[in-house]
Amino acid sequence: MLIALNQWLPIPLCPVNRGEGKEWPLIDNRYTFPQDYIAFITQYGSGQIANFITLFNPFSEDDYLNFFQQKEAILEGFDSLIQADPDYYTFHLYPKNNGLLPIGETDNGDTLFWVVSSYDSNLWTIAIIPSRASEVEFIAENLTGFLEGVLSKRIRCLSFPAGFPSEKMIFSPEV
Repeated sequence: MLIALNQWLPIPLCPVNRGEGKEWPLIDNRYTFPQDYIAFITQYGSGQIANFITLFNPFSEDDYLNFFQQKEAILEGFDSLIQADPDYYTFHLYPKNNGLLPIGETDNGDTLFWVVSSYDSNLWTIAIIPSRASEVEFIAENLTGFLEGVLSKRIRCLSFPAGFPSEKMIFSPEV
């Protein structure tokens, strides 16, 4: 899927935070990152996709982009919402089976998650929780399949703006 994604989203000339020369960490000393995500970060690094989607990166030194910093902050925030109103917020969070593990966000405040459905991270699919809503939109794709699908307009996310993506799609590296 990464090759298909490359056709829609050109690889930046100067990617940053690609993890060059570094060992990929485990998630909570338990899970490897999915291979498609590793390939994406290795090619693109940290940055914004089509001026709208930002993926968290374990190699970013920016707390707002660092996967591990954002994982803790987002899970804590959503957990407090679930505790306050479990009838309204009915989804499960990581580390529960089929729990949602945050991987990114949009400029509109939507949160992108992996659905941790297996010990094999390559089987994880995508979910989106829109800002100001409790409904979860599940997408039966891995991360790069989801990105390629959204950018090619093969996948239409209910929470994304009608005009997304625009005709000109770029990857803007983190500065």
